[in-house]
Amino acid sequence: MLKRVISVIVLAPILLYLVYLGGIPFLIGCFLILGISAYEFGHIYNRDEKCKTPIALLVVMVLLLASARYFIGFDASQRMMTSCIMVSMIWGIFAYEHHSTRAAFGFAVLVTGLVYIGWLGSYMISLRQVDNGFWWLTLCLLIVWMNDTGALFVGKKFGKHHMLPKVSPQKSWEGYLGGILTALLTACLLHIAFPAISNMLTRNQVLILAFILSAFASMGDFGESMIKRTFDIKDSSNIIPGHGGFFDRFDTVFWAMPICYLFYELISYGLLQV
Repeated sequence: MLKRVISVIVLAPILLYLVYLGGIPFLIGCFLILGISAYEFGHIYNRDEKCKTPIALLVVMVLLLASARYFIGFDASQRMMTSCIMVSMIWGIFAYEHHSTRAAFGFAVLVTGLVYIGWLGSYMISLRQVDNGFWWLTLCLLIVWMNDTGALFVGKKFGKHHMLPKVSPQKSWEGYLGGILTALLTACLLHIAFPAISNMLTRNQVLILAFILSAFASMGDFGESMIKRTFDIKDSSNIIPGHGGFFDRFDTVFWAMPICYLFYELISYGLLQV
């Protein structure tokens, strides 16, 4: 637990500072998060002899997709996504031709990693580039982190009823609800403390966002747990003391970013006036 707390104290301010800086420093931070997560993702699947995914290719395509989001824009990045899927298939074709009879597994992992980490993860970049992007991204990160923290402590103290015991035995309904309440309280305090947030969203809007993020972003955690349990491993790596790997640390963030971006669009189009 102590290692976990120390890692958060060290890494969270660094990430928030990169979010504040924006530009190339922020992009480099996203490269590290997405690139390492993609490497860990591919490495997990390569534990199975049936699957020989070209991890370097996966990492390169994820970074190309993130670059397209930053330099070209959201709409144009769809063309990069299309191209990367085609490249993945071409790799599979030639891999099979050269006696890799399990090439189809590698192709499936390439596309899955590209979509899950590259496409969803790159919403960090898209969200930072919107109007008031620093505040949108900071609000989203703080809500998600505090939801995780609340769920952890409430679950350890009061957790009795398991949510998905096969997927994640330590997660409880009590912890899940504790995380939601912590996220709502965090959103309320941020709305009061920072005029930039209160000018951007009404109190009801920020509470709705906090509820949606805390209720659904945890599916990213469960999803990663499902993958790890399939391959009988505890962590994606040990690069972050107390947390495991980058994929472990940012699994909920990969879900939260597209949710928050879609919420931003609802607000921008005037579809959620509460």
